[in-house]
Amino acid sequence: MSALATALADYHGLIEADLASAERQADLLAGLQRERRVLFGDRVAAHSLRPTLVTERTYARVQDAVYVIRSAILKVAAAHFGNPGVLAHDLGLRDWEMELAAIPSRSLHLSALSRLDAFQTDGGFKFVEVNGESPAGLGYVHNLAGIYHELPVFQAFTERWPVRYVSPMEHTVQMLVRTYHGEHGGTVDRPRIAIVDHLDVPTIHEFRIIEDYLGRLGYPCVVADPRELSVSDGWVVAGGERVDIVYRRLLTNEFWAIRDECPAFLEGYRAGKTCFLNSFRAKLAHKKAIFAFLTDARFTDGVLTPFELGTIRQHVPWTRRLREHTTGADGTPIDLVPHVRANRHRFVLKPNDEYGGTGVFLGFDLDERAWDDALNTALADGDYVVQEAVSIHREPFLVRSPDGWAYVPTVIDLDPYLMGPLLGGCLTRTSASNLANVTAGGGTLPMFILRNTFSDAD
Repeated sequence: MSALATALADYHGLIEADLASAERQADLLAGLQRERRVLFGDRVAAHSLRPTLVTERTYARVQDAVYVIRSAILKVAAAHFGNPGVLAHDLGLRDWEMELAAIPSRSLHLSALSRLDAFQTDGGFKFVEVNGESPAGLGYVHNLAGIYHELPVFQAFTERWPVRYVSPMEHTVQMLVRTYHGEHGGTVDRPRIAIVDHLDVPTIHEFRIIEDYLGRLGYPCVVADPRELSVSDGWVVAGGERVDIVYRRLLTNEFWAIRDECPAFLEGYRAGKTCFLNSFRAKLAHKKAIFAFLTDARFTDGVLTPFELGTIRQHVPWTRRLREHTTGADGTPIDLVPHVRANRHRFVLKPNDEYGGTGVFLGFDLDERAWDDALNTALADGDYVVQEAVSIHREPFLVRSPDGWAYVPTVIDLDPYLMGPLLGGCLTRTSASNLANVTAGGGTLPMFILRNTFSDAD
């Protein structure tokens, strides 16, 4: 058996050895999450006594692939995103999004904080989209990692299997401060940070987790609704005090919907004194059609190296905006709509700019009539992408149910965070269905790395 398979079997063996203790620990896991605000709305995030485990080699492979894909996105963007026609027709950017993205920002990044969302496959992993605007989850998994260290079963496991944890929250704080000082030119040693979003969202608990964490590190922090902001001498003001960094969790689309109610948000952004992370330019990386640029020779020829193209073929599924005509991976012309209609098992339809699994249609989960309806819905919407379906790996989790403890085949997505050019840990989400989004009912787990597991068998 590989190191990972052996470790998983050992962990499950520890649970099975004392199911009475497992019952108590499952209750403890739920109780500690409520105590420490690891809640999505009123739901706890984690339901499994076992966290996600990966080997050092797997983590290194993810890191290598992420760096190559990020570099490829930046190169393609530099080559093509200066053309408004390309941004509108091929990326799907609307006029007002282009206007916001064109506002100067001292942050050099297309997206200072992003997350690449992947599914584990039997042979590795494939990224299916970029969350380039305001990726969530980093506070949840940080607190979850601490909770798992308190579980007796985890403590017993780590006596035999040493692990390490990479915290996305620690890396995010470093990114915020580093960008504020290094690129924005900020001079305050402990800048005041405002986490800005609607306050009635299910992730409000995560905002409080991050606020508390920043406070313990000595960074003044406030959670603020964008409509409560004001501007004084060009500085954003929240809670009556000047803000040095706006940690923008409010999506661009959400801002645009209430723009008349929060004029200070855009006024402060334009003034450029307060550092906004992410900037509105992040929308360019956030569109799901960004992967169409990586998998279309029209945009990659003469731009990407053979090594980069090989990495993309291995880790990025073929993606196109849903149009009448396109080309295949080899450049062959395709009448796309009839091709997609006739091959539902091979494709997924998803909105170009949504999140949480909203509007996603999985061809392999639908019959012919339902797929036709889904395709017609996507065509009527006018802003969908079609993506090659990923063969998703399922891993057994021993979990408690009303009928007792049972092994459940579980989808795991593997979502590494990028802080500029640096990898900063992963979010992992689990589901018994084919959608692992927390918004769609999935669970969240911290990912621990099995130390000193580098063999090819891993």
